[in-house]
Amino acid sequence: MSDTITERSLRADDPGLPARVRALIWIGEIGIARENNAAMEQFFHPDFRFHGPEEPALTREHLWGYFAACRAAFDDFAVTRQQILSDGGDYLAARSTFSGVFVRPFTASPIGTLQPTGGPVTYRINNVFRYGPDGTLVEEWAQYDSLVVLKQLGVDVTLRHRALPTTGVSPSKA
Repeated sequence: MSDTITERSLRADDPGLPARVRALIWIGEIGIARENNAAMEQFFHPDFRFHGPEEPALTREHLWGYFAACRAAFDDFAVTRQQILSDGGDYLAARSTFSGVFVRPFTASPIGTLQPTGGPVTYRINNVFRYGPDGTLVEEWAQYDSLVVLKQLGVDVTLRHRALPTTGVSPSKA
C-alpha cells in the first residue's frame, strides 16, 4: 500500500451523484470526521450493526466510540470516499479512506493503546452498506488490512520465526 492516496475523492455536493451516495460521502466528512452527533443519530438506524475483520458485530455506539478515538488521536482526521457502487436498492459498496496525523495516544487499537508516532496514517476500507426502508443505515460490512494499519501506527508487525535445528530433525519433531 502506498503512503500517498492518488485517487480523486468524491464530493457530497456533486449534483450528478444520487442522494444516497451524497449522504454517504457527507456522513463520512461531517458526521464521522467532524463529530456531528445529530447527523449520525439521523443517519444510523438505532439497531445498526457493524461487521469488521477483528470484532464481533458492533453497535452504532461502539462504532462511534472508535470514530471518537480516531478524532482524538489524529490531527486532520478525514473520512473520504473514492468509489461508490449501488445495486439500485438497499445496498451501496464503497472504497473509503481514513487519514490523519498520529499525534496523540490511540485508544481503539485491537492490541491496546498505542503511542503517537507523529507520522501520517492512511488506510483504505472496502465497505458494503445496507439501508432500511426508512433510509437509515442498518448494517455495514468492512474489510481492511489490519497489519497495514498497525504498521502505520508504529507497531512492528514483522513475523518472528523460531529457528529450527539443523541436525536433520524434522520440523514436526523440533
